[in-house]
Amino acid sequence: MKVSKILFGLIAVLWLTASSAQAQQTNYSEYDRLTRKYINAQGLVDYKGLKSELPALKTFIDQISAVSPESHPQLFPDGGEQLRFWMTAYNAWVLYIAASEYPSKSAIWSFIGTFRNRSIKLGGRDSSLEDLEHKIIRAKYKEPRIHFYINCAAYSCPPLWQGAIAPGKTWDVLNQSAKRFINDPRNVKFDPATKKLQLSKIFDWFKDDFLTYLKDKKGIAQPHISQYIAMYLDGPAREVLEKTPVSEISVSYFSYNKSLNEQK
Repeated sequence: MKVSKILFGLIAVLWLTASSAQAQQTNYSEYDRLTRKYINAQGLVDYKGLKSELPALKTFIDQISAVSPESHPQLFPDGGEQLRFWMTAYNAWVLYIAASEYPSKSAIWSFIGTFRNRSIKLGGRDSSLEDLEHKIIRAKYKEPRIHFYINCAAYSCPPLWQGAIAPGKTWDVLNQSAKRFINDPRNVKFDPATKKLQLSKIFDWFKDDFLTYLKDKKGIAQPHISQYIAMYLDGPAREVLEKTPVSEISVSYFSYNKSLNEQK
């Protein structure tokens, strides 16, 4: 009996060792190529072209379906590399699903529940976009800038990036994403005369993420969303916004364009 247990243990160790050896770091090259080819400078997608290369995108989907920071943590040495994987996985799965459904123009938002809860695979486990966003990306990293990078395939979502995040550049890209989104007047508009601040609905839906960051990381006891906006706003508008008492700022939200983020 003892011999059998020892043999079983040795076999298990050898199997785990072999499995670990077969696992490789994520190769982002195909995702990088496809997004540079089919996403324009405005972050909109040529879905017709991308659909013609679905097998190529599928090779990347197969990678993230097999290996993740949860299944093989040794391949993802720090939070930046982990978050790089999870955010890229989210966008890749969205692109793959949307391109697969194309030319349906309402494939994403007309049945949002089905889309967001559609079964996907990450690191050998069944999951969903809903769980990936809320139970992993938001819950584990507490980083509100992710809302300016991950994309839900709607026109009012943050613009997609051309190319993959380079190794060691996750935080730089998140910073650039925040500046890109917040300095776009379609997402943020402040009128000094009326003290009215108009924002993307993203700041409404995920308000707690932004305010919690201001409270926990910036030490602001009673944070206001305008204080987060001012962190990334460029030009004279930033100084004016910072000088305006938060109690005098009126906040409203732009309507959200749910049409597919395709190139016209």
